[in-house]
Amino acid sequence: MRIRWVVFGLLAGALLPGVVTCASAQEQLPTPVVVAPSGPTPVKIATIFGQNAIVSTQEGQKASAALTAKFAPKKDEFARQQSELQALREQLRKGQATMSAEARNKLNQAIEAKNREVQRAGQDSQAALEQEEGALMQQLGEKLMAVVRDYATRDGLVVVIDVSLPNGPVLWASPSVDITNEVVRLYDQAHPVASPPATPSVPSPPPASPVKK
Repeated sequence: MRIRWVVFGLLAGALLPGVVTCASAQEQLPTPVVVAPSGPTPVKIATIFGQNAIVSTQEGQKASAALTAKFAPKKDEFARQQSELQALREQLRKGQATMSAEARNKLNQAIEAKNREVQRAGQDSQAALEQEEGALMQQLGEKLMAVVRDYATRDGLVVVIDVSLPNGPVLWASPSVDITNEVVRLYDQAHPVASPPATPSVPSPPPASPVKK
């Protein structure tokens, strides 16, 4: 899921000089006082690599590891099916010169059936993975957005631009305005991940006494 942050509106203001009127036509008009407008308010803009920030947080790393572990069996099953398909193709390659036409047709049918099975398994697994990844990015992205909003408000930023997309609208941005690392740090402070309980150490057995001869 692509996440973009464009927060807050640009602050703009202008001072209009007041109009000085006279009490009567006979009175001499005073010299008008021109109030010079103040200088333009500096506009503070920052950039962030949104997707990198999400997967760099402690929660993001933990969720990514859990997702990888969840889909590991599907990945292993897909690899097994690919190996079976490759074995059938190798069997046809080695025996097509000597096997009968009937055996060759049966083997070709088995290869086609296995190929459809492999493609279907790969598509189903990929769709399930993308669905869970999208839900994960949405959940963590909302939390990250809250951290970005708080940071921008506190630091006086008017715009925060997500530059994760390689073909996005930003052609170049100074590294000095990148707030990715700072946002990750603030995110981890706001959403700490509990460390797994330490595995109790098992004391080593005492060395065996030498056998007396």
